[in-house]
Amino acid sequence: YSFLLQYCALGSVSQAGMELIAVAVVGSLLAITVAAQELFSSILLLGGVSALCGGLLSYSGLLCRFYECCRDNETVNLTGLQHDLQQNVYGQHLATSMILKALKAHTQTKHPNKPLVMSFHGWTGNGKTFISQIIAKNLYAQGVQSRFLHQFDATLHFSHAVHLPLYKEQLQNWIQGNISICPSSLFIFAEMDHMPHGLIDAVAPFLQHQKALKGVSYGKAIFIFISFLTPEATLAVD
Repeated sequence: YSFLLQYCALGSVSQAGMELIAVAVVGSLLAITVAAQELFSSILLLGGVSALCGGLLSYSGLLCRFYECCRDNETVNLTGLQHDLQQNVYGQHLATSMILKALKAHTQTKHPNKPLVMSFHGWTGNGKTFISQIIAKNLYAQGVQSRFLHQFDATLHFSHAVHLPLYKEQLQNWIQGNISICPSSLFIFAEMDHMPHGLIDAVAPFLQHQKALKGVSYGKAIFIFISFLTPEATLAVD
């Protein structure tokens, strides 16, 4: 507004000229006011978005305290797993060492190309089921009560060979659906030697080396198969 002060100081501005200058000044003030309001509105909008995002993140974190959430960066509690195996499993030193190494390598790999597959076999009482429960306990915050742990017993869930086509369809849908929810899901199949012939074929596609199947990546999943038979005998049954 220095031009206005200069004209006023010289006393050479006519009434009409003063009116024009006044209109110009008012227009400038209005423009500045509108711009300031728009800027203030933008600041409020950005602040609101930031607060909303922060609120959602805080709500998500709060929700996970009361409801189990799948965390991609969550790995197995190796210290707890090693302690539980050493204190509660006897005569299986080689097996427990291999299990620790396999779980450590798998869970610490950011993008594994295929699921971790383990087969526990042997006579009753050698700790097959017990070890699988220890793994689940140290893999999830909720342990064996985790909703990301899925256990199947062949004599209970697949007891009628006549329903094999239905079993295959349901099993594939269950695996695909649950890994879509949580990529690091754990599937335990017990009594493999009593599984209907051919049912394992429904699981095989999920165990292979691949990036994704039908848009779902299965690399972070873990599959445990428990049988009373040796691996060779299990393959013969399948």
